[in-house]
Amino acid sequence: MNRRRALVGVAVDAAMGFGRDVLRGAVRYANARRKWLLHEEIRACGPLVENWPECDGAIVGISSPSLLEQIRRGSRHIVSCSGNADPGQMPVVCIDDEAVGRVAADHLINCRVESFGFYGRVNHTVSSNRQKGFCARLAAHGYTDCQQSLIEGSFSYGWTARPHWPRLIEWLNKVPKPIGILAMDDMAARDVAAACFSAGISIPERVALLGVNDDDLLCGTAWPPLSSVAVDFTRVGEAAARLLDRLLSGENLTSEQKYIRLQPLGVVARASTDILAVQDENLAKALRYIREHACDPCSVGDVLQHLPVGRRWLERQFVQKLGRTPHDEIIRVRMEMARRLLIQSSESLPQIASRCGFTAVQNFSRAFRDSLGVTPAAYRRSPETV
Repeated sequence: MNRRRALVGVAVDAAMGFGRDVLRGAVRYANARRKWLLHEEIRACGPLVENWPECDGAIVGISSPSLLEQIRRGSRHIVSCSGNADPGQMPVVCIDDEAVGRVAADHLINCRVESFGFYGRVNHTVSSNRQKGFCARLAAHGYTDCQQSLIEGSFSYGWTARPHWPRLIEWLNKVPKPIGILAMDDMAARDVAAACFSAGISIPERVALLGVNDDDLLCGTAWPPLSSVAVDFTRVGEAAARLLDRLLSGENLTSEQKYIRLQPLGVVARASTDILAVQDENLAKALRYIREHACDPCSVGDVLQHLPVGRRWLERQFVQKLGRTPHDEIIRVRMEMARRLLIQSSESLPQIASRCGFTAVQNFSRAFRDSLGVTPAAYRRSPETV
């Protein structure tokens, strides 16, 4: 006798990269097991979700309280993929937004700017957590004065009248420059980029601008193209489906097991942060060469071949200005690439080692463990623990 298949609803706004990726991950998990019937709402951005059936479970990539309440009434179990959701009210799988802020701070610090700002929303959990992680990491490096501009409302489709621009442009004109600004997401970063263009403030020379989510459409069509902290919302959707499967199977899960936060992948650098605010031209050239060629592979000797300076000068400048050696910087860039490949790709460790500039997987594993405190295999299994 065939068992009834569980009816699972997935509600997202597929107009945004976040919604499409959550849907992609949830459906990938479901299709691999073929035991659920799926009801998909991919335009879940209006005041109501029409025709929502009585579901055994639901995966939602929306944060509207009215929509969530409607779906909760019609679903036996619900898992939210929004960082704005309250884990005390429902199971949540989301990105660790404080970690996003820390990754963003590291990137902007490495751009060698010495003033920093944050642009986000008032009373918004995701924005607040990203700002918290950003400011905490800056403070740990001695930068305690983070400028901020917070607005009421939403960076959404109706945000075309730009009533906030006078205050935003006033803030942009006032902050010390060059400055590195983290916007709460790519939509907010586009807003800053457009405001800078209107005010005649050059990016990245005066404002190094960084978004979050790495939405290819938003980042690629902004001017200049936006650097962004990459987060894997496909993994979020897949992890949410896995958690829902456990709930539907009747498992009694702890509150910790029902609140999963996944780590960001790192920064995808584009033109909006293509600045190295160091006064010495040769040091800036060395940093740029390492960022572009660390995984070729390259050595300190390769860097020196492109500079009219000696090894002792280069080593001394790196330690004095950056607090690390040229070799340390090469390894740091390689490890950023390794982290992304371990999470996003299914390539073997030898393949990843080669792509990151290592000739032997043993050397790669040792360098990864020294940098992150875990082996590459352990990181691939549980990146959220690092």
